[in-house]
Amino acid sequence: MERPPEPAGTGEPDLSLVPVDLIAEFFITLGKALRAFQLYDENNPVYQRFTQALAAAFQGLWDELDELHLVVEEDRLLVEGEEVYRNATRSESLAFLLYKDGIRSLTFRRGIEREAKPLLTVLNKARLARSDGDDLITLLWEADLRYLQYRHVDLLAEGVTLPEAGPGHSVGELQAVLEAETAEGEEDGGPSASVAAAPPQTLNREDFNPTLYSLDAREMEEVEAAIAEEMGRDVRGEVLNALFDRLEERNPDRQSEILEIVSLLVPGLLARGELLAASGVLAELRRVEGQEGIMTADHRQMVSRLLDRLSSEETVAELVRALEGGTIVPSPGLLADFLVQLRAQALGILIRAAETTPSRELQEVLREAVAGIAQRNRKGLVRFLQSDDPIVLSGALFLAGRMKVKEAAPYLTDLLYHVAPEVRKAAVQSVLDLQATTLASALQETLLDPEAEVRVAAARALEALRYRGAGPRFREILQSKEIRSADLTEQIAMFEAYGAVEDPQAVSFLGKYLNGKGFLGRREPSEIRACAALALGKVGTPEAKEALRKAVTDDDPVVRNAVGRALRGGQGGAR
Repeated sequence: MERPPEPAGTGEPDLSLVPVDLIAEFFITLGKALRAFQLYDENNPVYQRFTQALAAAFQGLWDELDELHLVVEEDRLLVEGEEVYRNATRSESLAFLLYKDGIRSLTFRRGIEREAKPLLTVLNKARLARSDGDDLITLLWEADLRYLQYRHVDLLAEGVTLPEAGPGHSVGELQAVLEAETAEGEEDGGPSASVAAAPPQTLNREDFNPTLYSLDAREMEEVEAAIAEEMGRDVRGEVLNALFDRLEERNPDRQSEILEIVSLLVPGLLARGELLAASGVLAELRRVEGQEGIMTADHRQMVSRLLDRLSSEETVAELVRALEGGTIVPSPGLLADFLVQLRAQALGILIRAAETTPSRELQEVLREAVAGIAQRNRKGLVRFLQSDDPIVLSGALFLAGRMKVKEAAPYLTDLLYHVAPEVRKAAVQSVLDLQATTLASALQETLLDPEAEVRVAAARALEALRYRGAGPRFREILQSKEIRSADLTEQIAMFEAYGAVEDPQAVSFLGKYLNGKGFLGRREPSEIRACAALALGKVGTPEAKEALRKAVTDDDPVVRNAVGRALRGGQGGAR
């Protein structure tokens, strides 16, 4: 190939003309094609797909180059000094495969794509060859590839400088000198004579030099690294990859057989706590299942049955027990990756486990997994709003509210009156999360709930929704005897919520509590007056502030502190 002229004044090649990225991508394609050549028959669609990709990669090179000249080093290939391929793993490295048999440069010429099959055959034979088999040079010579050129060195002579005869000495003269020195040694009883006269009769340990057969430090490191690499090789992963490659071949009988194997394999992995492998298999099944035209209806049904089995209450309950007991100790991310593969029927047991497990870390992971499953199947979550288990029901309510599942709204009215207080409280929170103002009237009734926590939650929800229609109900509650016997948390919640709902009578109503006097000049209790001050701060109108200023110098320190707090930070609904 005629190379472009070098820039004037420099001896360096113009690297801007070398399509380095294109060449690097070509070697990735070549590696995949070689792997497919090793694993599959010629009629296999996977093999054909990769060989077609290799031909296209060659054509892409010829669109930019006339020929591809490569310099071969031990672990990389270079083009014009630029690295286009590197692999430090010798068993997989194409560069080392070439280098170890003496090839130091390689040139692909236009037309080599027509010799792709014999080229792959040669490389595969060289990679699998035993130490006493033919080397790559011999295999290339036998293949006689017309569009491939290479330069190699004699490995035995590489790096050795051969001596040359000096001037004035012929071969005959050197022979004569050697014979004379030999004869002189024999006459003097030298080493030659003694060795000839007394050959050794026995073998001693000293006769053997063990260093001739031992490995030096560098060679030992290479052997140890090769052993460690082989021992650490993910054989199961490679087998699974091969199975899923075959699963995509659209051979119904073979696909059924593979799916039966997988259906037995995944529960076994799960029983041994190998969640990483189980997650990988399920993710790959979903990927293949999502491709159009790969699986038949029967095959999809087989996948569905496997997921149903893994998502069943028995299987998930057993997994949760193993997690709580420490039999399986996965990382949070790994556990979440597996759980989110499950179907909606697993939600019930997972919600219950998330709400009852004593492990804080496990609780967070389970809640994350539940959210992931519910996000993919919102209708499945809604079905659990009819559960008979209060723990599952309350967990589903909180989740539906947090995820803004509008389909949950029709269930909330009945759940506000559920027999379990934790369910009623969760329903109140869901009304708030969903901003379901249409349920605000039903929420008013919850202000009279038997449980204080539910009443407080309802008051806070109505405050956040700023539901004006709740004004009369709040006035009724604040005038009742029950509010005076309630704890301070509930008193504050009721008064502040009333101040926030923008009732037109709020200033005059609350002002009487704060500044008014009853029979014989008696005032309301300090806690009630302080709560009224906080409520006026929520109103936030000029009239409300004026009512607060009247109590700035009140004799009661509790009231004065509440008034000061309301004046500094009160934010009402009216603007």
